[in-house]
This record gives sequence, C-alpha cells and structure tokens, in this order.
Amino acid sequence: MASSRMRSAQHKAFIPSLARENQYLLAKFPVTDELIAKFSDPSEKYSDQPYLSFYKKLSKLFFDINEELHIESGQFVGNDKFTRVRFSPEKMTVQTKQQILFLYNSRFHQSEHAYFNVSRRAKKITLVFLSNGTDIRHDSAKFHKKVLKAVSMFAEKAGIEKEKFRVCDHQHLTFDLFAKEKGDEGLQVHKLRPLSKRYATDGVDLPEDDSALTYAVADIRFNRRIKQLVDKKELDKENYGALYSLISDAFISSAKQNNLNNGAVIANGLTPIVRMTDDEFVSVNGELINLGFNPEHEPCGFSCQWDANKLVEKVQFVFVATRADQTSHGYGKFLNQVEDTLDSLAKKLEMVRDKEQLILRINQHVGFDY
Repeated sequence: MASSRMRSAQHKAFIPSLARENQYLLAKFPVTDELIAKFSDPSEKYSDQPYLSFYKKLSKLFFDINEELHIESGQFVGNDKFTRVRFSPEKMTVQTKQQILFLYNSRFHQSEHAYFNVSRRAKKITLVFLSNGTDIRHDSAKFHKKVLKAVSMFAEKAGIEKEKFRVCDHQHLTFDLFAKEKGDEGLQVHKLRPLSKRYATDGVDLPEDDSALTYAVADIRFNRRIKQLVDKKELDKENYGALYSLISDAFISSAKQNNLNNGAVIANGLTPIVRMTDDEFVSVNGELINLGFNPEHEPCGFSCQWDANKLVEKVQFVFVATRADQTSHGYGKFLNQVEDTLDSLAKKLEMVRDKEQLILRINQHVGFDY
C-alpha cells in the first residue's frame, strides 16, 4: 500500500456493523416568575397542585409543535433531573433521585411524555428531542435543523427570548469491542469528523463559540473471573483497592502505550458526566461525578476515582480527545487509539471475548446558547 494511502487508512476507524446509533438534543430554559404568571391558573395558586396548569400548558405547546414538524419523539422534563439517553432494544424510562434515563431504539420506539411535580416549581425545563429513523448519523444535520426550528417556534409562542435557551446536541456510537468474536463479521468505516464539519456539508452552520467535545466511555462489568485476578484474602476482607489498582494500572499503561493521556477510571458506582470547562476538575454531586476537561489544553493525565470498600457492578474508562487528537480528517485516529488501548487492556485482564463484553460508546457533543 502506498504511504499516502496508509496515512489515510490510519484516520479511518473500522467498527462493527451492528454498532448502535443515537442522537438527541436538549433545549433548556429557566423558569421565571413571568413565565409562571403567563401559563398558570390563578385559582390553583394556593392549592396542593399550584403548577398543574403551568406544566400542562407548556408541555402541550411543546408536543403540538413537535406534531406540526413531524418530530416523533419528545420528552418534557420539568423536575430538574439530569437527563440521559441511551440505546436499548426495550423502551424504558428510569428515574432516580437525580437522574432521568430514556432507553429506546430509534428505529422502533416513538413516544411523548411529560415529567413534572405539580406541587414543585422547577428551576429549569428541559425539552428532549429524540431522533428516529434507520440512518441517524446520515440524517443528523437535518434533525438538528428541525429541532432548532421547533425551539424557535416554542420560544416565540411561549414568549421566551431565544437567548435564554441552551441547546445541546449529543450523538453516540455504541458497540461491543468483541463483536467479531460473537459473530458480527461486518464493518462500518468512520472518519469521525467534528459535528461542525459534518453539518456544514449539509448547509447547517453551528455557532463559532460552540463548546464541542469528543470523548469515549468504555464499560467492563465485574464477574467472578475478573475478581479472581487478585489475592482472595483481599476480597474476603471486602477491600477492593488491590483489584481496582490492578485494573487502573493496566488501563493507564495501555493508554500511554497508545499515546493517550487524558481521561479517568471510575469504580465507585457513580455516573460520570463529562463536561467542557476552562479548567480540569473532578467533583462528586450525589449520584453523579462531574469530569471537567478543556480540549484546548495539553493532556492532563488520568484521574482514578474508586471506593476500595465498595464492589461496583462495573468499572468505567473515560477517554477525552484534545484538539491535538483532531486531524484534518477527524477523530478516526483517536478512536483507533482507544480501541487499541482497550484491546491491550482486555489481554492484560485475560478477558474471554466470546463470552464477555467490553462496551465502548463514542460521544460527540456540541452545546451553545441559542
């Protein structure tokens, strides 16, 4: 192969043909006194349901606009819970004290629902737009454009300044790194171009001050075989520090061998939330662990967050791409480095590829003030 073709191939990532695609957009806006006055029923003010009319009227406006624009799946979240979306063959909505998780298959599941507490005033409302179809990434710019039109119509009819809206576009590619060993012989090819470049080819321009972030999260679930990698005496004492240390050391050494130096190891049962920030930080907020990264900075190393006294269901590995990881082609080379790192980790942990899973989710995110 000619050297130019070899360099081009390095920037293409080959992932299993059965990789799952997701796209969803969130539009968030604050709840103000003026907004409540406009949509509330005064007779309910001193009742045990003072915000019933407020939420019902606003959610109906949201769903009516979606119907007009043929947006098949939308969720109205007025309970201040952190919103997450994942692919699932079975449609479910799972709520905890701090989170609301929408699980669905974009090909087969369409739904509309509102989530709020009629006795409580939310700080903000989140409009959730879930993509539907058979080629999510190919149609992502069209869906983005349609959602922005929906947000603009909602803002106008609700009497809210568009500048009050924060819009976030999330896209995922999810697959088992061991899919081939389980019979999936097909491949997809991705250059993993930044959203701004992909959208520009479809005539959709993102704001210049958008906060774009590309990162990957991999999950390994614990089983008896993995736990037996360390001395049983440590496990009998219900001290899992040696196990977490072994896994973290194997992961970090594998990452560095593949020139990756930005991310985290999470083994404390918390949900990692990756954010673009000016300065790197790690902070725990109840069920969530916030990881702040600045892709403009030089790699800052790996943070290990575990609880040695707690055996978690899974350990999560986070890789965050910096601007240096973006080539003229995209983030395909970064994805290859991530896959090579995880392949090396799997060998060190002696994973059984036809029976165990190593799930990898590639995230591309962009957020901006509308």
